[in-house]
Amino acid sequence: MSPTPNLQDLIQSVRADVADGDPVAQLARAAEYAADLSRLGDRLLDHFVFQCRQAGMSWAELSAALGVSKQAAHKRFTDLAPTFQRFTVKARSVVQGATDQARALGHRTIGTEHLLLASFEPADSLAALTLARLGLSREAVAAEVERRTPRGETDASGAIPFDQKAKDALRGALDEALELGHNYIGTEHLLLGLQRDEGFTSAQILVALDAPRDVVRSTLLERLSEIVAERAKQTPKMD
Repeated sequence: MSPTPNLQDLIQSVRADVADGDPVAQLARAAEYAADLSRLGDRLLDHFVFQCRQAGMSWAELSAALGVSKQAAHKRFTDLAPTFQRFTVKARSVVQGATDQARALGHRTIGTEHLLLASFEPADSLAALTLARLGLSREAVAAEVERRTPRGETDASGAIPFDQKAKDALRGALDEALELGHNYIGTEHLLLGLQRDEGFTSAQILVALDAPRDVVRSTLLERLSEIVAERAKQTPKMD
């Protein structure tokens, strides 16, 4: 088990980050640390509550484990809407594109398959570049989507909600970002999130197209390393 950072460790980290000893700057950095720890704690609870729900635990059992009322647990963890504060512009474009994909297919909810379809744009996003390197085309994915979830009879209109698996995939994207040590959520994290659970339609489609999770992950990380190296070459060195 990794040791939890103690107060002194955090104080030293803040002081190391703000080398000039400016107390106001240190306070601002400490506030960022506190917010990050709070978000991480929330994600930790979300992860294990989701795991317990998948295992069939009731809200009464969960509330007892959490030490809160059943009503409080249900309100805190039920139907959590995805938040996009840390999503990059391209990642937000994918999410919006998923809405367009669902509407075009006449589907009443946005699923992981629509997020996968939307991952081909923008074409220069890391997700799209990874899918291209894997030899996957939007047409092939679209054919699999329609085979598994046929078109609706009429175009869907109005607001289209995310289904539960799509919400889980979006939250999974945050988990992927945290595991990689990134403070943002990009299209690469979305793509990994779409394979985080083998029950996701997106994950099943990728496996059917010979792109299982380990292959997607290794290909994506390889492309990410290349981009980082390319940017490092373009950054002027200071004398």
